Amino acid sequence: MNELPLLPGNRFSDVTRTNFIVPRTLSFKNGHRIVRLPRLGIGQTHKPNVELTEDEREILNNFQPELIYGKVKVQGYRKFVPASVHYDKKVLRFYGYFKQTIYGSPLESHRIRRVTVYYYLEDDTIAIYEIPYKNSALVQGMRVRRHRISKNDQNEPYNWRDLNLGQNLAIYGTVYRLCACDQFTREWLESEGIELQCPELIPSDPYTLKLMEKNESEKQHTHHSDLKEILPDRLAKQPIISNRKILSMDGKVLRFYAIIDDHDQKRDILRKFVIHLYLVDNTIEIREVHRDNDGYDPIGVYLHRQIVPKDSTYNIKSFVNLFVNKHEQEKICYFTLEDFAIGRHVTIFNRIFFLYDCDIFTKSFYHQHFGQIDFTPIDIDTQKKQKPPVQLPPVPPHIMFGKPEDTIQNVKSLLPKPAKKDRIKLLENENRVLRYEAVMDGDCQRKFLIVYRLADDLISVYEKPLDGYGCLTRKFLERIRIPKPDSHPDAPMYYGPNDFYIGAHVELFKHPFIITDADRCVLKFIEENRLQFSQHVIDSLRQKLCPDNENHNQMEAPQL
Repeated sequence: MNELPLLPGNRFSDVTRTNFIVPRTLSFKNGHRIVRLPRLGIGQTHKPNVELTEDEREILNNFQPELIYGKVKVQGYRKFVPASVHYDKKVLRFYGYFKQTIYGSPLESHRIRRVTVYYYLEDDTIAIYEIPYKNSALVQGMRVRRHRISKNDQNEPYNWRDLNLGQNLAIYGTVYRLCACDQFTREWLESEGIELQCPELIPSDPYTLKLMEKNESEKQHTHHSDLKEILPDRLAKQPIISNRKILSMDGKVLRFYAIIDDHDQKRDILRKFVIHLYLVDNTIEIREVHRDNDGYDPIGVYLHRQIVPKDSTYNIKSFVNLFVNKHEQEKICYFTLEDFAIGRHVTIFNRIFFLYDCDIFTKSFYHQHFGQIDFTPIDIDTQKKQKPPVQLPPVPPHIMFGKPEDTIQNVKSLLPKPAKKDRIKLLENENRVLRYEAVMDGDCQRKFLIVYRLADDLISVYEKPLDGYGCLTRKFLERIRIPKPDSHPDAPMYYGPNDFYIGAHVELFKHPFIITDADRCVLKFIEENRLQFSQHVIDSLRQKLCPDNENHNQMEAPQL
């Protein structure tokens, strides 16, 4: 059928065919449009492979026929690429401005506002973005969002052929002037045969120029006499810092590590500080080094940067007198570099700071300018006062309500929590019990069963039925931890497995019992944990449970 010519009557169509889906040839990957060759034909039918194999390509590349007109030039296969894919992510960028007329202002008549015009080649859309300026109080940023813009009444959109330097664009009542463009825009337009005009300079905003000229004139006409009229007398009295000192000392800071020396006050924690001394103007700043749960507010700056007076010869009694009386101002002495050294006490606003260390730059600066050599840091841990031991409140006596452990938890916290249990002991001894048979002292006819739980040391007692009465086993004592009768109620000592053996007298809440027999599991548990039991306990159980075994009776106690 495939060998027949494609003539009318020689082609056959499938009348039962219902799928006519056309395969896609475009796709997106990472935000870019790419071309995808269809592997199936229309209707998901099989499509023969039209690509050549490597052997066929090699034959065609090496084939050189000799013809009259010379070597045949074989043109390679050119793939079809849509315009939306070819021009994807390609944008023309122009720089320009527009004038905004200002009405009713004596300072300015118009304002120059700079913009950037973006032209997207893939769909002929335009976006205009205004360059924002700080503190301009103007609505700046995106002025015209990306879309097609009409250039005339016939709704014809702007094309890249309509854009050139030195040209005006009328968009929604605003005239934009194109003055420059980037390198890609210039090369692309020249490749398309468009001759670009000469770029223009964007004019400056007249109001901004006036502000700049005003600021420069104020800086030039500022003198030391004007500074005295503006600033207070105590600041105008300070010498003006030279430009040479500003350039050489700007950014250089001496750093000392200090603590507050307050031996008179009872403090448990030493408060550490960092004192910064700025070389450019001899100002001082103090920062506190906080630690977790130190009890102080987490404020980093303890003293803001300022000049600090000494308290040696002049005591600040009245700030009003300080500003009014000029003779008092001459008595003030401020801190300088010579006043700081390791091991000194510095009084800053009635706070005594002890300097115990400094950084590497401070050491090199003092060695270079003052000739100091010894910069050994002082160990402040030796000066730290010993913290008195914490005295816990006395534990009140147990009032027989609840357990003694509950009373201790109420003393430790306002919101008491249950006492912690030994989780490992609970897991290792889960469902393990020791059973003992006992009789009540003075009444040998009544027999009891004492059950000891190894997981939580709880004891329960059951009474065995008497022969001939026909009653079942009844509970004599609920499961509970039982203290020994000779222990203190505030610190009770509870019964343990080592207290139960053959012939032992046990008093359970003023009920005396005598142990007469035990379960065989008790002997097995004792053999597994021999170090936890006394020798007489082991011997009594072995004599009762294994009377015929002489080796066990003569067994020696293990060495601890």
